[in-house]
Amino acid sequence: MEHPPLQRSNRKARRTALAGAALLLAFAGAARAETLRDALAQTYLTNPDLEAQRAALRATDEGVAQALAGWRPNVTAQGQLEASDTKTNFAADHLWTRGVALDLNQNLYNGGGTVAGINQAESLVQAARANLLAVEQSTLLDTTNVYTTVWQNQAVLDLAENNADRLNRQLKATRDRFEVGEIARTDVAQAQARQARAVADIEQARADLATALAAYRQVVGDLPKKLADPEVAPGLPNSLDEAQAMAADNPQLAAAMFALQASRDAVDVAKADLLPDLDLRGTFSYFEDATPTISEQRDAALGVVLSVPLYQGGAVAARVRAQRQNVQQQQKVLESSTRGIQRSATSAWETYRAANATIEALRSQARANQVALQGVQEEANVGQRTTLDVLDAEQELFISQVDLVRATATAVLASYQLKAAVGDLTVVGMNLPVEVYNPDAYYATQRNRLFGIDVDMPG
Repeated sequence: MEHPPLQRSNRKARRTALAGAALLLAFAGAARAETLRDALAQTYLTNPDLEAQRAALRATDEGVAQALAGWRPNVTAQGQLEASDTKTNFAADHLWTRGVALDLNQNLYNGGGTVAGINQAESLVQAARANLLAVEQSTLLDTTNVYTTVWQNQAVLDLAENNADRLNRQLKATRDRFEVGEIARTDVAQAQARQARAVADIEQARADLATALAAYRQVVGDLPKKLADPEVAPGLPNSLDEAQAMAADNPQLAAAMFALQASRDAVDVAKADLLPDLDLRGTFSYFEDATPTISEQRDAALGVVLSVPLYQGGAVAARVRAQRQNVQQQQKVLESSTRGIQRSATSAWETYRAANATIEALRSQARANQVALQGVQEEANVGQRTTLDVLDAEQELFISQVDLVRATATAVLASYQLKAAVGDLTVVGMNLPVEVYNPDAYYATQRNRLFGIDVDMPG
């Protein structure tokens, strides 16, 4: 390909600028994801944000085990070894006192605090599960975004290279006609300018693709080898009313509802400190050589202890009031979430609808520009059109093709945004070919666990 002088002088700088993009493209052979569904499945299995949220859920699961501990006794053991040397006017005693003691405390009633604490912990688990689904949705949506962006930028790069090839041929033809005196030097300069612009478009397209590939690798975990054309999400609502009705299943809404219930349970937990406590307490002790006159001593006691709070300086009452304010806060958060989800569903629906309409218009425009270019080229061959007319027609075709590619990517992304808005952009909702993470697995093993600090991660 022949370059004008300015392009030749910048060739070295251009090679340097494109080195990063070329390096990323060279790594693409190691990729596994070929289709959008492949990319979604790989993201679900390997994305660190999802893994972090699953760990956060497992940590929340342990809150139930902690709350259930309120029903169980506390048992402590003590051992004693003491040397004593006692001297009086009459005798001297040297003793090694040895003993053990066991203490047991079992709460029988604490104002309903244990029940409320268990309920609160259960609500927090449900909220955390809903949050996990919300993160799953956002992560899969991020995958769709980076996938369509890479696909779009690769298509734009292909179009830019095709456009540059056309303009190179046009420049050569223009120079040939100039050499025989058919056109003026101005026509050659116009063709050179458009060809230089085409080279700049290629460089920008390569830079955009390199940036998109880096984002793809961050989200999906690998570079794509070759991306198939993305398809719109399946199972979309058929109307705006249906979309708004389906949005009630959005996990963000479920998370807000369970967070509200947890805040109500927290009020009951705080109020329990205003009520009496009833505990069963037992002790047993055994000592040898406790005193000079007692070689062995055994003591055992069992009884109940009632504690009635009379005044706590106002601290407990303040905690109750604070928790009630938290309830009001969560009520408003739920209301805001409901409004936001309805807005998201409406926005996603309208964006998807408009994108589809835009695609049809741009497809017609691209076809018309293709026909127009052929006509202008034929007319230019017989002298009825200028070189600038041909260059303008080629530019119009290139722009319409790029716009069509971008509109297609926008429509695909909008369809997945709509699926996320209605709460169905999950591995189950998409029926992806992966093993689904089971949040019940870890919860079931840890809920009633009595001993051990090792961490297993089933699911």
